[in-house]
Amino acid sequence: MKELDTFVKTFGEGLRTLAQGVHAIADKLDSYAGSSDDGNFETEFDAVADDIAQPEPVKETPDVADSKKKPAVSATALVYEKICAAGKSITMDKLGEETGFGRRKLSNILYQLRKQKKIKDVRKGVYTKK
Repeated sequence: MKELDTFVKTFGEGLRTLAQGVHAIADKLDSYAGSSDDGNFETEFDAVADDIAQPEPVKETPDVADSKKKPAVSATALVYEKICAAGKSITMDKLGEETGFGRRKLSNILYQLRKQKKIKDVRKGVYTKK
């Protein structure tokens, strides 16, 4: 909850800074609306844009930084890894316990692995590496 509060505060500060920049640009545009075009609009506009404060970057919490370092593993790769680690064979129920996936998801993954000829059925609901 503390991380969420920090994120919301940082996000609010960024929006406030953005709003200040938009107001500065709007004021400058209003001042140009009444004046004649002398060809210097772009350079003066760029000067205003440069004056706008840039928001500070959001600091990452340790949890976010750690999650970026871990390589993503697909569900199929995870199930195949569990089947290989099981040794002889593993049941669908045991796969569900170890991966946290439901029966439908497991059935689809197992179908794909059988289609790729990476695993085989020992009997109904029991699988092994080919």
